[in-house]
Amino acid sequence: MTPLLILTHGEFGPVLLSAAEGMYGPQTAATALGLGPLETREDFGVRVKAAVESLGGAPLVLVDLACGTPWNVAMLQGLTDRGEVMAGLSLPLLLEALGLREGLDARAIALELEQLAPQSFCRGTELIRQGRQQGCA
Repeated sequence: MTPLLILTHGEFGPVLLSAAEGMYGPQTAATALGLGPLETREDFGVRVKAAVESLGGAPLVLVDLACGTPWNVAMLQGLTDRGEVMAGLSLPLLLEALGLREGLDARAIALELEQLAPQSFCRGTELIRQGRQQGCA
């Protein structure tokens, strides 16, 4: 199973992982870390390094924002050398990633997510155009 590391600002990542586990059940080899408001990049990097070591293997790293501190820490630690780092974390993206971890490595999952990500969005204006004002039914 591909290890999964979620890195975000604040508690966004830990809350998303908790929500996903509420749907899919407890996840092994999955950790979420949130950057605290007073935490330095260096301190966060120490926690990320420890998490990567505890997960083992080549992780898929999902972050909230490209070029933010969680992204920069992942890139500075060379996590793309062993696994893959992707930005744009959302609950639909996380659920897809969890469903793909069993049979694919981090890079293969990233390629799948890259193809699926546009399908994870639901535009209200498009639903109205289709006559489905009540939502995604």
